[in-house]
Amino acid sequence: MIRILLLACLLALSACQPAEIDPAFDETKGAELLASYEAARADGDWEIAEARGNELRQRHGETAAAKTMRETLDEVRAEAEKMREQRRLVGLWEYQSIPAGGGTQHTAAIYSRVETDPYAEEGTPVAIPDARLILRRHPDWGDSAYLVLTQQALQCGSPCVLEIRFDDGEPQDYTGDPADTGTGPALFIEERDRFLAAMREARQVRIKLPRSGHLVPVFEFEVGGFRPTPELID
Repeated sequence: MIRILLLACLLALSACQPAEIDPAFDETKGAELLASYEAARADGDWEIAEARGNELRQRHGETAAAKTMRETLDEVRAEAEKMREQRRLVGLWEYQSIPAGGGTQHTAAIYSRVETDPYAEEGTPVAIPDARLILRRHPDWGDSAYLVLTQQALQCGSPCVLEIRFDDGEPQDYTGDPADTGTGPALFIEERDRFLAAMREARQVRIKLPRSGHLVPVFEFEVGGFRPTPELID
């Protein structure tokens, strides 16, 4: 009899307990995440906002908060992707400062773009960039912009004329000055300041060299992540 009474009491107590809320419909938790999402969006922290929006959609997707969030999620994702792309572009540049001459040499360098095969098998060797663009300030040699090439030899007329295009603009002619690095050819771009001013406004630079045998070398550089420093730019 006592056991029956205890069981009855337990059943009565359990009946009085509120039903567990399905997370998908949890308006309280949804509202908390929405507040965090909106705060990040207002601050321009697009990647944080995207993460909060994805969490809200996945955990509490049937709430009013999730419905509100979906109205702006596409915009947030687009802005977050822009941030990731800009970070990738910034990472393409390498900056160095080393002792040279009577002071310090400062350089900023970027490799030419390499087309990748998305269907290549794992372990396939990565293609080697064909050129490297270097901006240099040397205490004795002054300011330079030049290409270091992987090709074995460079044939360039006199004058050596390069065709350079910034983004979708019209190609512009620049004079080149061939040199030898000791390990391969280099090509200095005359009018360094003119080149640098145009490059700083561009996201992509396309440099076309004169025909060399059967080839017309063309190099593309994704320069949109360049960060001018006082050591390189006056």
